[in-house]
Amino acid sequence: MKNNKLARKFESHFASHGVEVELTLCHASGNGERVIYDIRLKKGTRAARVLSRAADIRTALGLPVFQPFWHGDSIRLAVSTRPLTENSLMKMLQSPDFRLSKMWLPIALGYDLMGAMQFADLAKFPHLLCGGATNSGKTVALQSLILSLAFIHPAQRVNLIIVDTGATGLEHFSHLPHLSHPIVRDVKTALHVLFALVNEMDRRVPLSVAEKRQLPAIICVIDEYLSLISDVKVAGDKEALTALLSSLLRRGRHAKIHVVLATQESAKQDMGINLNNLSARMAFACSNFYASRSILGEGGAEYLPGAGAMLFRGPESPKPTYIQGAYISSAETEALVARIASASHDFSNKFEINEQETLAAPPLALSPSSWGALSLPQPKVDHKEKMLADIVMWALGRDNISSRQMQEQFQFGAPKANPLLDDLTRMGIASAKFSKQPRTVLPQCVEDLLPEVLELLERHGHTVDHIQTAFDGRD
Repeated sequence: MKNNKLARKFESHFASHGVEVELTLCHASGNGERVIYDIRLKKGTRAARVLSRAADIRTALGLPVFQPFWHGDSIRLAVSTRPLTENSLMKMLQSPDFRLSKMWLPIALGYDLMGAMQFADLAKFPHLLCGGATNSGKTVALQSLILSLAFIHPAQRVNLIIVDTGATGLEHFSHLPHLSHPIVRDVKTALHVLFALVNEMDRRVPLSVAEKRQLPAIICVIDEYLSLISDVKVAGDKEALTALLSSLLRRGRHAKIHVVLATQESAKQDMGINLNNLSARMAFACSNFYASRSILGEGGAEYLPGAGAMLFRGPESPKPTYIQGAYISSAETEALVARIASASHDFSNKFEINEQETLAAPPLALSPSSWGALSLPQPKVDHKEKMLADIVMWALGRDNISSRQMQEQFQFGAPKANPLLDDLTRMGIASAKFSKQPRTVLPQCVEDLLPEVLELLERHGHTVDHIQTAFDGRD
């Protein structure tokens, strides 16, 4: 009864923010300390509005936890009178779910809002993008990932390459026997190590399945990726670095090579690589919707409370999962690394790049054209698609549109304008046809646009600022 009364109270708070929902009790644990509600969105209410207003309601109620989250295709609300404290990485590594897991490359992510441990198989991704604002929890997540792999697998089964040029958060791992090369601290060494890794990939790809099975998986972890590419000073080296990385992202899965990139908030164009090859995403607290979308592919991370809270989306997940990231202290990390290093390891098939070979490697300050198969292809412009993007931008600057308006604006006839109007309807830009009335332009802000619409606009040079300017220019 108490939880049902609270549900009505929460509904009232949402309504005061213009968000009409109905809450139904789903689960309660302890003495009502943590309660989960199912949220039914009433007509006209968008899930994004629930997410955006929850932080204000949490502050108004003085609750440590008032967090909406996706559960499959439905949305739920977790409420707790105490802060969530389940975040121990050591507890996860010692659990039967991890130690007896049938995953090939299990990693400990953290705990969901029900307090259940969450693991994932890096082998299925095969690459991972981890991002968020400064001090949001990215480096701790990388520490958890590295320790998960080194704890469960000896060096004959997993090798690690760690690139950490922008920080020192991964220095604890310098004594891990799994390292194929000492932790990389500078751009020049990073280029040569990635060059050696691409060569190893080329050697492995033609091997048979049985031969590959005998080889260790190689996980390349790059922290502060944007700092790495911004530190490149020699002409041509940035193109070389992104070309090497792009090659690993495209073909690494065929050679048991996995890439984990961690970065601060950024626009896609700053990355220099195709993010579609990073099929798993781990987004920590972001400063705004655009930063969340660049990392996660959608909004939501801008509402995270920080302190290790993340939204995780695997390649098979339709919606991201809210997880409190696993945590391990520096003292625990050092003790665990020492324990792993003291164990027995077989190095007979280990992939190694010794430092002398690195220094003797050929110079990499080359123009993109000299990289052959590694050079990034220049995209071809799809003129039909570009026209559609321009029409979308035109529509977003208006309250309503019609076939005649489109004909006058773009100088073509009704046979071309009418199908394009129908395309805008399917894209959620314009309302359905009703008699001969102009169609209403439905989106009212950037957050209302579908991800595929944003992708279309960005592909053809329309930045988020341009899109916002279109909305701001409406009468």
